[in-house]
Amino acid sequence: MFAKKNLVAVAALLAVAGAANADVKLYGYVEMDAGSYELAHAKGTPSRVTKVQSGDMMTSFIGFAGSEDLGGGLKAEFTLESFLAADTGSTLANNHGGFWGRGSNVALSGGFGKVALGQYDNPLFTAGYTYNPFGSSMTFSPTMRHLSYIGQTQSAAGSTGVGFDTGWINSITYESPVVGGFQGIAQYAPKETTVAGTKNSYAAAGSYNAGPFSAMLTYVNAGKSTSTAWTGEEKVWNAGASYDFGVVKAFAQYTDINEKDSVAVVVSPSVTNGAVAANKSKIYQLGVTVPVTDKANVMASYGESKNKVTATGDKYKDRILSIGYDYALSKRTSVFGAFMNNDATDKDSGQSFAVGIKHNF
Repeated sequence: MFAKKNLVAVAALLAVAGAANADVKLYGYVEMDAGSYELAHAKGTPSRVTKVQSGDMMTSFIGFAGSEDLGGGLKAEFTLESFLAADTGSTLANNHGGFWGRGSNVALSGGFGKVALGQYDNPLFTAGYTYNPFGSSMTFSPTMRHLSYIGQTQSAAGSTGVGFDTGWINSITYESPVVGGFQGIAQYAPKETTVAGTKNSYAAAGSYNAGPFSAMLTYVNAGKSTSTAWTGEEKVWNAGASYDFGVVKAFAQYTDINEKDSVAVVVSPSVTNGAVAANKSKIYQLGVTVPVTDKANVMASYGESKNKVTATGDKYKDRILSIGYDYALSKRTSVFGAFMNNDATDKDSGQSFAVGIKHNF
C-alpha cells in the first residue's frame, strides 16, 4: 500500500512538472498473456500450470524521464522506472528490493557521450536482448533464460547463468558518442563495504553498427558486494551479432561464464551474501526473425547452456527451442503467440505456449 501511494504521489508531481516542462514524460509497456507452461522436469512428475500472467515477451513497466538543456550541447537527464505485474496490479522489485527496480539514475550528456549515476542497465543485459529474436523475454528467449539474471543461484549442478540484476545499482556508467559506427560502454559499481571478501564490480563493452550488420563484445567482472546485490564473483564474456538480409534477420550469441568458489560473507546485520560453488557455463544461441508481411513477423530461436561444477565435474545441459508470431494492430499495440520446448539432462522435456497482447504508451 505504501509503495502504491508513493507511485501515485510521484506520478502527480511529475504530471505537474510535465505541464511546465515538455521534456518530462510518462511512458511504459503493459502486456498480458494466457497460456500453459511446463519446463523440463523430473522424470515422471509433470508440472504443467495454466496461467494468466504479465510479461512473457517483456516485463511490464512504468517510467518517468526528463531532460533539461543546459546550453552548449550539454543536457541533464533523469530516469525512474518500475517493473509491474499487470495480472495482479503489484510492483516487481529488483534483487536489491528496490521499488524503481528497472532504472533510477541521473545523467549528463553531450558531445563527450553520457555519464549516468545510479541504477543503469548492465551492458551484458543490453547485449543479451539485442542479439536474439525474442528480445528481453524471460519466458521464451533462450538467451535470457540461460543468462537467468533474476533470482538465479549457482550452488549445484544444473545452475547456470549469472546472478546479478539486469541493471546495476549504485553504479557509474559511461557511454561514448558513436564514431564511425563504434560505441564504447564502461560501468563501475563500488562494493560499498569494508567487509573482507567483497570486491568492486565493473563491465566494459564495444559495439559496431553499420547498415544491416551489428555486433557487440562485452566483458563483466562482478564482485561479491552489496552494490550489485549479488553473492558471488563472476567473470563473463559475451559476443553477439546480427545481420538483416531483408527477407530474414539472423542472430547469433555466445557467452562464457566463470563463477569462482565463494564463502558466505556477512555484509551487515540484515544482509548475508551466501556461499557459491565454483562452476563454469557456456551458452550458445542462434535465431531468426522473418517478416511475413509489413505487420507480421515470425521468430525462431535455439539455445543451449552447458554447465560444469568445478569441484565435482558434474555436467548439465539445458536446451530451448522457441517459435513465435507477432502481429502489429497499430504502432503501439500488437498481439502474439509463442511456443517453447525445453529439455535438459536427466529430465523429461516440457512445452510451454501462450498468446497475449502488448501495448506501449
